[in-house]
Amino acid sequence: MSYLKTELYELIKKDNSVFDFIQETALDGLTYWDIENPNHNYMSPKFWSTLGYNYNELPSKIKSWKDLINKEDLELLQEVIRTNSIDFTYEQICRFTHENGFTVWMKCNGKIIQSPDGNGLRLLGAHIDITYQKEQELLLENCNSAARIGYWEFDILAQQIHWSKITKEIHEVCENYIPNLETAIHFYKEGDNRDIINIAISNAIKNNEPFDYRLQIITAKGNHRWIRTIGQTVFTKGRCTKVYGTFQDITIEKNAKIELIKEKEKLQSVLEGTNLGTWEWNIQTGEAIFNNRWAEIIGYTLEELQPISIQTWIDFAHPDDLLQSQKILEECYNKERDFYHCECRMKHKNGEWVWVLDHGRIINWTDEGLPLMMYGTHTDITETKKTFERNKLFIEQTPTAIAMFDTQVKYIASSEKWITDYRLEGQKIIGQSHYDVFPEIGEEWKKIHQQCLTGDTHKRDEEKFVRLDGSTQWIRWVVKPWYTDSEKIGGLIMLTEDITERKKIQEQLLVSEEAFRGNFESAAIGMALLNVHGQWLKVNKNLCEITGYTNEELMQLTFQDITHPDDLDEDLALLKELVEGKINFYHLEKKYICKDETIVYVILAASIVRDSDNNPLYIISQIIDITSQKNAENKLEQAVSKLQGILDASTQVAIIETNIDGLITTFNTGAENLLGYPKEEVIHLKTPETIHLQEEIEAQEEKILIEKNINCKGFEVFTHVLHKGKFETSEWTYVKKDGTQFPVQLTVTAVKRNNEITGYLMIAVDISSIKKVENEIQSLLFVTKDQNERLKNFAHIVSHNLRSHSGNIAMMLDLLLYENPSYADNEIIQLLDLASKNLKDTIGHLNEVVIMNTTITENIAPVNLSDAIENSINNIQILAKNAQVNIQNEVKSDVFILGIPAYVESILLNFLSNSIKYKSDKRKAYIKLNATVENDKIVLSIEDNGLGIDLKQNGDKLFGMYKTFHMNDDARGIGLFITKNQIEAIGGKITVTSEVDKGTTFKLYFQNA
Repeated sequence: MSYLKTELYELIKKDNSVFDFIQETALDGLTYWDIENPNHNYMSPKFWSTLGYNYNELPSKIKSWKDLINKEDLELLQEVIRTNSIDFTYEQICRFTHENGFTVWMKCNGKIIQSPDGNGLRLLGAHIDITYQKEQELLLENCNSAARIGYWEFDILAQQIHWSKITKEIHEVCENYIPNLETAIHFYKEGDNRDIINIAISNAIKNNEPFDYRLQIITAKGNHRWIRTIGQTVFTKGRCTKVYGTFQDITIEKNAKIELIKEKEKLQSVLEGTNLGTWEWNIQTGEAIFNNRWAEIIGYTLEELQPISIQTWIDFAHPDDLLQSQKILEECYNKERDFYHCECRMKHKNGEWVWVLDHGRIINWTDEGLPLMMYGTHTDITETKKTFERNKLFIEQTPTAIAMFDTQVKYIASSEKWITDYRLEGQKIIGQSHYDVFPEIGEEWKKIHQQCLTGDTHKRDEEKFVRLDGSTQWIRWVVKPWYTDSEKIGGLIMLTEDITERKKIQEQLLVSEEAFRGNFESAAIGMALLNVHGQWLKVNKNLCEITGYTNEELMQLTFQDITHPDDLDEDLALLKELVEGKINFYHLEKKYICKDETIVYVILAASIVRDSDNNPLYIISQIIDITSQKNAENKLEQAVSKLQGILDASTQVAIIETNIDGLITTFNTGAENLLGYPKEEVIHLKTPETIHLQEEIEAQEEKILIEKNINCKGFEVFTHVLHKGKFETSEWTYVKKDGTQFPVQLTVTAVKRNNEITGYLMIAVDISSIKKVENEIQSLLFVTKDQNERLKNFAHIVSHNLRSHSGNIAMMLDLLLYENPSYADNEIIQLLDLASKNLKDTIGHLNEVVIMNTTITENIAPVNLSDAIENSINNIQILAKNAQVNIQNEVKSDVFILGIPAYVESILLNFLSNSIKYKSDKRKAYIKLNATVENDKIVLSIEDNGLGIDLKQNGDKLFGMYKTFHMNDDARGIGLFITKNQIEAIGGKITVTSEVDKGTTFKLYFQNA
């Protein structure tokens, strides 16, 4: 056939189309390269199309195949050309970059065409695209790498061994490692592993026997690994020339199996330790295997039960339980449930029925999808079932509302109380779902039930339950799991209590509690709740203000901590009687020690609150601050003591006190001296019969009858004119014990208690020695009478019910000093004299007011405001000093206003006295007065830091008549009303700003002089 080759060569020479056909169809590309001029080369159109280019439209950047070949492959090719020989050919796999960026693998067969001198002249290359095969090789290599599978090959003729990359990795050797038969065998663990592989290689070579073994090797790094090696042979002419195979790392798989064996052994130990019966059942054949414990549960040995099959279990099972068991098995066969779980009864050898909990699972299935092998356990639950039945009986008979459910929340048992509480009479609920019985149950409760089935316990002290019919029940409930054994949850137990009625009562009490809380917080007195040990539980703001402690500070104390030691024993004794129920409440007057260590006097009222079992819960205390009252009482007591001293010291003034019927109760030394009676002799005798001239009494009786048509007898001639706030002064004749008569100036005053007259006080001064100066006395009496008349006329202006007796007091003081000049140095007499003079000046001003009342505008005159303020400060200096109030007059001396001096004095005194009266005990008190000019008005600001006024609540009635805003006993609510009218009468006005517990500022607008 050589002529065909010659013919083909000749044909190619003559007809280029033949050559084109060959290069287009037989090859994936043809290159022809000028080695001496590397930039000159020819690539066939098929070469360019294989790489994604059009031969006629090549990009300018692509000059030759060298622009597309992998750089490493190009260097290798150039190395081949440098080491060429005559008629040298080569085969190389090269990588080229396709136009779309991916790699094209080409198998390049080349021939170097040499010049006559032996140098390489041209390079002819034929290219075949092997990209697909190369990708498959890479895929296989990646799969083998992922599966840790390598391959190996033993060339017997060449006595060379080749390992793949993965095989070398498994042996932990480097990539250029070259093994031989001896070193390869040496990697296997010495002993059985090495012996087995030696025998396997030998049998394969001699007898053409393939092998598949799982053996251990020790890697180059000393690590122990399990491998699977599979070997095949190649025989040529009856002789083995090659053994090859795979090499897989199965260390993880092998270790897992070893661990599985350990776990299986451990499980077997656990089963034996937990005393469980075990069974294995081939469902298709009926074959069964039971352990010894399985037989012991029903009182037998395995030998007694032989031959054993599934029929053995059927024969001993209770017929009623077989139906339920078969139903569950069918669900397992149909894959409707994963586990077989059934409680059943089995006949014991002694004739009794024992309860067994049967657990199982299908492990294997046939190729047709039929169940094959099933494994399970038997647990003796006889005692558990007995306990369960006892618990079920207990639940049914317990007097509380309780129900028992299985894991599907179906009723197992319920008490009669449960039935009645939820109105389930006549309904069959055992076996029914709780959610069918109560369809109104929401998702939240269902979620709670499921959580309890995992081991949680939930409870609520109160829960609103709206029934399907719209009615509402309030219940207290507990839901918890019950267990068939120490770990297995058998279902739920629900314990409830219907608290609907109690809830209604609580709601009613809540309204009362809210009202009590409002009263508690806003009470004008101190209020507190304490436990029976005296610990403060709750206090209001007023009590904090009384004691000076904050709410938080009091919560850390007991009432014993702040009670004055003098009062503690009595308080504790009363508290003990209160707690023991001997008394229902108590009150006492006691002293508290404030935070700043000052003493406050309080009236404490305490009562106790008890629970339904009459056990004490807490103490309610009401605390009224009576410090100011006690201070007043102390001052009064001191004044009374001083007055008693004065009474006893008044040897020439007769002071006689009677009861309401005129019986003498007090008879001082002066009365004894003037009348000659010892006190013991006249006490409880009646006056005026004892000491008055009877003819004067009778004449006065007749005069009153004629003038006033009032029938007065005896003592009544003194008392009928003594109305509220009045006294009577007149001249009378006293008769001494020896019958001697002498004139006296007698003043009769009503003695009151709680605004009720309880007696009368008579002060008599012997005026015999002053009759000689009657004209002077008459004049003095006239002035006094005139002053009294003016005061009466001024009553509509002065609504403080001022009823001055200054004239009589001044007269009596003059008489007293006249008779007793030594009294002039007495402090009390000096204070009385100063008060009398100040009162006289005030009355003088008031008289001026009366005169000027009808012609105010004509009598307005300039008044020096600073001087007027200083005079007013002097008038209340003692009051301010006792109250520890600092008064600061910042008004300049050249400020004059238009007004009536009496009005100005009255206005200033009213505001200053009010600021003193309503000062705060929490801070150092002050009053500041300053004046500014606004729109040609003189504005006097009077600022204090006292209690303040709630303007939001009382602003609209601040200047109203008889309006008061604090709890002072002497507050009458008239001062601001009068002051406002006085300022407006002289053309001015008043504004006020105030903040409770911060202070008040009044601004008085006067006409500028």
